Amino acid sequence: MPKIKISIVSYFNTLPFRFGIKHSELFAGMDLQEDIPSICAQKLKFNQVDIGLVPVALLPELDNYKIITDYCIGANGKVDSVKLYSQVPLNEIKSVTLDYQSRSSIKLTKVLNKFYWKQNFEFKDAKPGYEQNISGTNAAVVIGDRTFALN
Repeated sequence: MPKIKISIVSYFNTLPFRFGIKHSELFAGMDLQEDIPSICAQKLKFNQVDIGLVPVALLPELDNYKIITDYCIGANGKVDSVKLYSQVPLNEIKSVTLDYQSRSSIKLTKVLNKFYWKQNFEFKDAKPGYEQNISGTNAAVVIGDRTFALN
């Protein structure tokens, strides 16, 4: 019998999910794939996995889906793993490099800018390692465990 393919985010905040799955009686029947959020979403969208821990922002892009649990990654307060980093104040930022690991954070940044910050940013696509080059008037959205070293 084929294993159930599951894509789960590999960040620190999913540790309880990963622990629960790996210590489940059902784990032997699973192909657990630990990915970055954008890859989890892509794998589910293109039917490369059966189950995915994905952002709700992806759901409108899916032809058919079923939410199988009430569990999620969420917060009622400050979140230290999604941040906009800059060396200058918000009104001096010229460009924002957007984290390739999260489409939700990209959408959130653009919504915040359009309705709250109202700045004329140039948005840039990030490449691996970009978070080491935040300087001048170029800011960057960084998500996940990489934010802990930048704080």
